[in-house]
Amino acid sequence: MTLARTQWLYRAGALVWVSVFSGLLFTGCDTANQSSTTETRLQACEREPGDSPPAVSGAECGRFSVPLDHARADSEHIDIAVKRWPSISAVPEPDPIFIIAGGPGQSAIEVSDTLVQAFFNLRKERDIVFVDQRGTGQSAPLYCLEEQPVSLAEPMLASHAKVLESLRQCASEHASKAPFMTTPYAVADLEFVREALGYSRINLWAGSYGTRVALAYMGAHPSVIRSAVLDGLAPVSLALPKTMGASANRALAEVAQQCTSEPACASRYGDPADNARRVAERLAQAPVRMTIDDPLTSEPREILLDAEKFASLVRLTLYDRILSRLLPHLLARAEAGDFSLLASAVSQFMAADNQPRIAMGMHFSVICSEDMRAAPALEPASFLGVDLADTMIQVCEFWPSGELPDHYFTPVAADAPTLLLSGERDPVTPPEWGERVAEHLSQATHLVASGAHHGVTVQGCASKLLTEFVRHTTLEASQAECIDTIIPMQPYLQAQPAQSTEASE
Repeated sequence: MTLARTQWLYRAGALVWVSVFSGLLFTGCDTANQSSTTETRLQACEREPGDSPPAVSGAECGRFSVPLDHARADSEHIDIAVKRWPSISAVPEPDPIFIIAGGPGQSAIEVSDTLVQAFFNLRKERDIVFVDQRGTGQSAPLYCLEEQPVSLAEPMLASHAKVLESLRQCASEHASKAPFMTTPYAVADLEFVREALGYSRINLWAGSYGTRVALAYMGAHPSVIRSAVLDGLAPVSLALPKTMGASANRALAEVAQQCTSEPACASRYGDPADNARRVAERLAQAPVRMTIDDPLTSEPREILLDAEKFASLVRLTLYDRILSRLLPHLLARAEAGDFSLLASAVSQFMAADNQPRIAMGMHFSVICSEDMRAAPALEPASFLGVDLADTMIQVCEFWPSGELPDHYFTPVAADAPTLLLSGERDPVTPPEWGERVAEHLSQATHLVASGAHHGVTVQGCASKLLTEFVRHTTLEASQAECIDTIIPMQPYLQAQPAQSTEASE
C-alpha cells in the first residue's frame, strides 16, 4: 500500500473526519503570525491580503509555548496554536467548549469553519476553543511528502519501495520530535492551555481519533470536566490499522443489505457486496487501463484501475452518507464491465485539491506508538482482497516510537456526563467501540444513528442534541429519539429506459 493509498484510506483517517471536511481550506486566522510567547490573552486573528472572510467574525488567536517533554525541566519548547470564537453573549457561561480534531494529524483550527452550524446556538452562550494538537496545523507540525508520489496510470503497488524510502527519510527528519507526539503529551498540552486561558471547568467535543485524546483528558483531569460529547469513538483499544478491514466489511454489508431488501434497488443492481467482490477479483487478475475525460478539467487522463485503487475507492465512499448512495449503481456498472464511472471517481477523489491536509508524521507517531501496541496478536481482515494494514505495519517497523505510561491501555473510567455518538454504517469507528467506552462511563448516553456513517454531529438533528446536552448535561428520552430520524438515504436508482410502444390508430 503506497502513501497515496495510505493518505486516501486514512482521510478520515484511518480515523480522520476528513470525509466530512475534505477539500475545505483554512480560512480562519493565520496563527503563524502570532507571537510564540505564552500569553493568557488571545488577540484578534490576522488575515493575509486576499484571504476569504472568516466564517466567524471576531475570532481570536494565539500561541502557547509548552515543553516538548513535559517530564523534563530543561526540555526544548514548542508552540501550541489556539483559536477561539468568543461567546456573543454579554454574560457568557464560564465553561467553554474545547474542540479536539481527529486524524490523527488533523488541525482543529483548519476545520473550525466547517463546524459553524453545529455550534451556532452554543456560541450564543459559550466560548468555543480550537486547539491544534502538537504535531498538527500550526503546532510544531510533522509533515511528510508534500507531493503526490503515485501516478494514476501505474499500479498502486508499483511505487511501494519508493514511498517507503521517502517515509524513512521523513522518520529520520522528525526523529527527535516524533516520540513526543502521542496522546499523553497532547493531554498535558490541553491542560496547559486551559490553565493559561483561565477556565476552571470546560466541556469537550471530539471527533474520531480526537475522542481518544478527550477520554484520556477526562481520566487525567476529572474535576475540570463539566460534560463531553464524543463522536465516532476511537479508544486506545481500537488498534488501527488492523481493525480497518473488518470495519469496512461491516459497513459495506450494511449498504448492501439495504439495497437487497428494497425491490427497486435489488432488481436494478443485485447484491452490491457480491458485485464488489466479483469486480475486485477481476481487477486483481487483470487491471483495466483506460483514458477518460478528467471530471474536473475535461482533459484526457490515463488511468490504470487495479484492485488496490478499487478497494480504496469503495472504502472511502463508505465514509460519506451521500456518496454511499451511489455505491450500488457504481458497483453494478463495473460488474457489467463498464468501468468508466469507477475511473472517474478515482480520478476525482485522488485529485490534489481533494487530498486532506494531514500531518502524516504525527499520524504515524500515534499509530505506531499506540495502535500497533494495542492488540499485537490481532490478525487484520482483508477488504475486497486487499490488506489495508500492510504498509502501516511496515512503516511502524522503522518509525520512531514513544514511551507510554503504565496501564495506558486500561479503559478510561469517568463520571462526567458524556454523550456518545456513533454511525451504524461507520467504516472505521462502528458502534461497538461506543458500547465498549460506555461500559466505563457512569453517566454515558450512547446514541446510534442508523443512517450515519463516519461523523454524526453534522447530520440531521444531531447538532440540536449536542446543544441540549451541553446546556443541561442530560437528554430527555423524547429528545434523544430524534437520532432515529437520521435514517439511511435511499440508494440512487438509475432511470429505467422507456419501453417503446406502437402508436394506436
